[in-house]
Amino acid sequence: MSADVNIHAPEEADLPAMATLLSAEGFGDDALDRLLCGYSELRRFSLIAMQNGELQGVLIATFNGWHVFASHVAVAPQSRQRGIGWVLIEILARNAAGASAKGIIVDARLSAVAFFQELEFRLLGAVFLIRDLS
Repeated sequence: MSADVNIHAPEEADLPAMATLLSAEGFGDDALDRLLCGYSELRRFSLIAMQNGELQGVLIATFNGWHVFASHVAVAPQSRQRGIGWVLIEILARNAAGASAKGIIVDARLSAVAFFQELEFRLLGAVFLIRDLS
């Protein structure tokens, strides 16, 4: 990863850029509204990667007292395979350990399972069930 990438907690001013990246990755066209709604809850553990003033990666995470739950991870196409996702997860792990979390749970696409396994996540065979709300 390039040394000029800055990883930090998102500020409210970062939300529009975060929403643009998340929308482009298929997380919904209403990403900005959702980020604004949940900002007070997600700002403690969420992270962004910035380079030259442009958003390169987003990790949305919350803590329920037991586990940190990483629900959305996205890296801009031009920044993939450069270690940004790895650094986002490693900083999240350090922050989660500092909060005495028992672990990190990641909601990931099947295509990302190998990436997370390389970062010492294990596939438990658990199934996440989703009930869509209109």
